[in-house]
Amino acid sequence: MTTKKIKTLKALKTRLRKTLPEKISEVIDSYENFSEQPVPDDAKGFSAHHSACKSAVIHAETLLKLAEWTDEKSASEGTDGENRQILKLLAEAQNELNNDDEN
Repeated sequence: MTTKKIKTLKALKTRLRKTLPEKISEVIDSYENFSEQPVPDDAKGFSAHHSACKSAVIHAETLLKLAEWTDEKSASEGTDGENRQILKLLAEAQNELNNDDEN
């Protein structure tokens, strides 16, 4: 894959604004598909399944934060309600995964 060198933050933000929505959608779809699979009964499989789910949640959260950073409106007006709601849902999912690991 050939990538164009990006020389400024403005150019980086422009490029990310174009590519992040699709990437976020792919990560969320992947997470949903994987997390709906049966959780293995053995400890090693259970742990691996939950670790993979955590990784996907963190990945999605990071991409959403990047999307927020690239959003010109949110930079000037603060975070909009939709982004806050998505981040809240991801945090709740992360907490649920953490609670499952403790049990």
